[in-house]
Amino acid sequence: MKKKCLLLCLGIIAGTLTSRAQFSIGLEGGYNKNHIITNIGFRAFTKYESLDGFNIGIPVKYDLNNWFAIQADPQFIRKSYKIVRSSYFEGINHTNKNSYIQLPVMAHFTFGGQKLKGFLNLGGYAGYWSSSRIKGTQIDTFAKEYELPDGAQTPSILDGEPGYNYDEKFTFDSRRDRRIELGVLVGTGVSYQLKPRYELFAEARYYRGLTDQQKNYMINQVPRYNDTYVIQVGCMYRLGK
Repeated sequence: MKKKCLLLCLGIIAGTLTSRAQFSIGLEGGYNKNHIITNIGFRAFTKYESLDGFNIGIPVKYDLNNWFAIQADPQFIRKSYKIVRSSYFEGINHTNKNSYIQLPVMAHFTFGGQKLKGFLNLGGYAGYWSSSRIKGTQIDTFAKEYELPDGAQTPSILDGEPGYNYDEKFTFDSRRDRRIELGVLVGTGVSYQLKPRYELFAEARYYRGLTDQQKNYMINQVPRYNDTYVIQVGCMYRLGK
């Protein structure tokens, strides 16, 4: 008897979810700032700086009822950072502009009124490090040092030794670079039902990488993780009836 009641309840719940299920697709875009979480305690006069980026995606959402949905956002996202030297090494720097193809998948919780609603996204993502461009200034170790008067002091290393600038496409090394990134995300925002089929939204989202950008290729390796804050806006279009 209990088993029949349980099956009946599950049938009612499944029927309710199916009857209210709606599929939506949209377009989103935004601005982001990416940080690198790592340990640079062993490198003096060195720091990582966050850099601006952008993202664009095609969100798809499957509403199971009026407060819960499953959402996926296949997207392109830029996750960049910069390494800057200071003090005697002033002027030496290195910038990585990294591009990822990423798939966030999340549970979408909605609350609020009929037109204006709040929402919370919780989930994870998988990304592929598709390309990178590097730019910066380094010491030219093969060039002849500047001839300075005896006893002359140079305020920075680039005043005593030649440097060189570079701006080029980064070449991946399969032994060193881990191009698959896995992580978690949380987002919150508001949506507005503009018309029965159109919904506008604005969202602040946080991505935290859980996989090191490098493979285990050296002893005492220091891991590096992407840490990305996103502000984005978009529009969803409801398909079907």
